[in-house]
Parts: sequence; structure tokens; C-alpha cells
Amino acid sequence: MPINKDNCRANDPQFDLDWDDNHVMPKVICPDLAFLFRRINDVAVSQVAAGKGERILDIGCGRAIDAVELAKGEGECLGIEPSEKMIGHAKNYIGQRNAEVTLIRGIGECLPFKDASFDKVMCKGALDHFPYPDRAVGEIARVLKPQGKAIIAVANFESLSFKLGKRLFKVMETLHKEGLDDKRVWQVPEDHSHKFDYASLRKIVEPHLKVERYVGISMFFGFPWWGMLLGRMPSSISLITLNTLDKLARRLPSLSDTLLLKGSPRHQA
Repeated sequence: MPINKDNCRANDPQFDLDWDDNHVMPKVICPDLAFLFRRINDVAVSQVAAGKGERILDIGCGRAIDAVELAKGEGECLGIEPSEKMIGHAKNYIGQRNAEVTLIRGIGECLPFKDASFDKVMCKGALDHFPYPDRAVGEIARVLKPQGKAIIAVANFESLSFKLGKRLFKVMETLHKEGLDDKRVWQVPEDHSHKFDYASLRKIVEPHLKVERYVGISMFFGFPWWGMLLGRMPSSISLITLNTLDKLARRLPSLSDTLLLKGSPRHQA
């Protein structure tokens, strides 16, 4: 399957080539958010299971934090990122860690690689920023070797906590409660191009990838005042609570905070 040049219009105004993540992290990080980020990183890297001599691609690599971790597996790790600012952050991070990661500026919808070039491809927390995520998944399948593995993770905007939180706020608005924040975590951020949930992720992924498993990560992030409550608990109790909910999320990915999948390409003859 040749590179689809129609996907390669980097001058398309929908591509954000100057994106910077300095605004992403809130000033106060509650235990639920810290746990969620840590678990996403741990699960994604463990699912990649970087092996010696493998060629691995991290799409939308950002600051290359994951790419540096994957490079420890004695394989070759490449990171592709459209934003020049993020490439600069990544170069600094790689240099500080004295790691061997190759950085390429490019877009996920048009990967500058030959067919069947990689053993593993990871796209974590980036697909919902892409203007054309279906094209990106098609490109992931194209550059994977026949027995290669794709690992994709996205935020679930139909998680249990978001569903309950929206209902709770509707009730509170009806009661004219004051002090409600206009900015709510279940609202899709402006820098997201798509809102994913379990059904919509399956819809764009499964035509291109044979999915081996869907894994749910964390549960109840973003429910009103949940993070504050966890912060007032003893840290040991808070961690036990978060780990218990995480185990439940693994069994119920459609209700989890983050959706992760692992699959192999459906290469067409």
C-alpha cells in the first residue's frame, strides 16, 4: 500500500504545527489525575514491550518522554511530531537523558516511512488531536510489519465519571446552585479535534487493525470533588481506592477514564 499523498497536505489549516503543551497540566494536580497519568504511561509502555532489535515508532511523541523510555529496550525508537515547539522540548529532554531517539517532524496522517517498516507503533494521547484520525490509523496499519503491534490510547469522554458528573451538574444547575465552574473536565478541550468513546474508537480503528484487546485505565477521574476528597484521605487509603477502581476499569473499558487498545494490521492484498 503506497503512501497516500492526499493525506500529506501539511499546509492544511486544520493541522496545528505550533502546538505547545505548556497549558495542559493544571496548577494543582489531584491524586486522581496523578494516578491516571502514571497508569497510562505504565500500561502503554508495558503493552509495547519493546524488544531488542525492534524498530518502534511513537506518533505524536510530544516531549519524547515515552520514546526515551521505549529506547531503553535496546531497539531503535523514532518519534514523529508535527509541532516545532514540541520538537524543541523533545530535543532538550532527550539530551538531558542522554538517550538515543530519532526525531522527525511530520504528521500522523502521512507517515514518511515505507510499508511494513516497524515492529511496534504507539500513539498515546494524540489521536484525538489529529484532524483526520481515521487516516492516521490507516497509516499506522500501513507502516507496521504483518505481525507488528499497534498500541493506541485516548481519553474516554463517555466514561462513567463523566456521565455521572454531567447528570449531577444538570441537577445542581436546576437547583440554581452558585459557585459552579463553567469549565468542566468532560467538555472536549479546544485543542482536541475529536471526542472519542469506546464505540467511536472501534469504528475508526477496526477497519484497519485486528484488535487483540481493549484495556480500560482508571475510573472516576473528573467526578466533581472526587480529586479533593482523595487528597484529604491518607495517601495509603487513596492509593488503595484508586488501584481498586483501576482493576474495575480493566474489566469495563467502555466506562473507564482512558481507552487503550492493542492490535495488528489488516494488510490488504
